[in-house]
Amino acid sequence: MSVSTPVNIDVLEKELCRHPDSTFKNYLINGLRYGFHTGLKTLPSKSIICKNLKSASTNPICVSELLETEVSKGYLIGPFNDIPFSNYRINPIGLAEHKYSKKRRLIVDLSAPHEDEDNPSLNELIDKEEFSLQYVSIDDATHIIKQLGSKSWLLKTDVCDAFKIIPLKSELWPYHGIQWNKKFYFFKRLVFGCRSSPKIFDTLSRAVCWIARNNYGIVNILHLLDDFLIIVHRADNAQLIMNNVLKMFSSLGIPLSKKKTEGPCVILEYLGIFLDTIKMEARLPKEKIARIQEVIESFSKRNTCTKRELLSLLGHLNFASRVILPGRSFVSHLIKLSTTVKKLSHHVHIKNCRSDLAMWSQFLKNWNGISFFINDDIIKAADIQLYTDATPKSFGGFYQGSWFQGEFTSELLHEQTSMAFFELYPI
Repeated sequence: MSVSTPVNIDVLEKELCRHPDSTFKNYLINGLRYGFHTGLKTLPSKSIICKNLKSASTNPICVSELLETEVSKGYLIGPFNDIPFSNYRINPIGLAEHKYSKKRRLIVDLSAPHEDEDNPSLNELIDKEEFSLQYVSIDDATHIIKQLGSKSWLLKTDVCDAFKIIPLKSELWPYHGIQWNKKFYFFKRLVFGCRSSPKIFDTLSRAVCWIARNNYGIVNILHLLDDFLIIVHRADNAQLIMNNVLKMFSSLGIPLSKKKTEGPCVILEYLGIFLDTIKMEARLPKEKIARIQEVIESFSKRNTCTKRELLSLLGHLNFASRVILPGRSFVSHLIKLSTTVKKLSHHVHIKNCRSDLAMWSQFLKNWNGISFFINDDIIKAADIQLYTDATPKSFGGFYQGSWFQGEFTSELLHEQTSMAFFELYPI
């Protein structure tokens, strides 16, 4: 049993021959050739079999079909009647259903077993800081669009089964096992759910972007893991560039999703946001605005929620903040609150956050979900000599050599106004 990948390693190595970072290049090439180490500080010393998640038993036919597909694509080895390794880890599997599309996918819980000091999970054995990752944002895309000007061309594509084209070191296969219908399977590719998988896969994506810029002249290319966005000046031949993008991925042996490959066009959805280079604006899809409103409404009359529920709410608000920029001021209290408890099942009191949620509700009801691409020449407070501060009772500040102060009206104080509003008021 040897490691494998659809990536054409020889072509990739040739394309990277002028890459200035030999450590980066060798890590990627050797990883693809011999398999990547997931960063486990130590290998589990004890073999254990974890119980599958309840979601797996709710639709056993679907689980069986998904497993059969994974095996046929070469992502798993098996099925085995008996475990072929002396030391191993059998991890829980379950089913996750997309909330809106209802599409199901297989999940592997590599954070199991939970709260077991004698048997730490695989994710606990991986250093979180070493495999942390900074992601691209919509702001990065709009910044390039503003530089290139209106009517810029937009192109995008997406890698199929992203993590699963990256091979694991064969000595790690025994610890990435799963069980179903009394049969055993072992992953030979990166597992979705492994703490280090995003950072490892991102190495390939970064290499692709370097190749695009330096070997194909595709300068303005961004990626978020497996999602790639290319922005082209309106005077350039965007279709030729799109052809070169597809040619590059094909020569590298990296499979792309035809359904998620679009362009060239001037209106395109990227990371869930519509970018419009004619109107020079970013838009939230209407259905997503409605969903976020429903989520906020469900929290508005509650006094408590679990940390898991709060983090889910923050995910929705952070998504909306990509377009509704003022909303970013009204998530800090919620973020701070989420850090007050450790476990996802622990409850937090959210009564004092109602004013922040009320502001968000107002934003979503009265904002049309559109944000124009703002000029990057931002004036800083120091440039105009403006410094302010506020408490829940009064405010003060300094403006161009003069001091000022005041107290909030009783009407404002009685409205349970958020702290973010108090701080914005004197500005």
